Amino acid sequence: MGCGTVDGRQDDLRTWLADNKGKILGTAAGILLGWLTLQYGFLKALFLMLCLAVGYIIGASADQQGGLRNLLAGFFISRRR
Repeated sequence: MGCGTVDGRQDDLRTWLADNKGKILGTAAGILLGWLTLQYGFLKALFLMLCLAVGYIIGASADQQGGLRNLLAGFFISRRR
């Protein structure tokens, strides 16, 4: 009965979460969209989800580029020679 049992359960939980990441995110997105639809109406909820998705994509791109400054620099590079 010691800490070994708790650590084993935490490892099992981490493994399960890693294996089911898509299901968990999909369920969370469904709950969020459902709540927003009830709260604000379908079109407003859809618009908000679109804004969230665009923000996520921009954030993920900024992470890959090494920060928001480098991402924006890529958009504003002069193409003149």
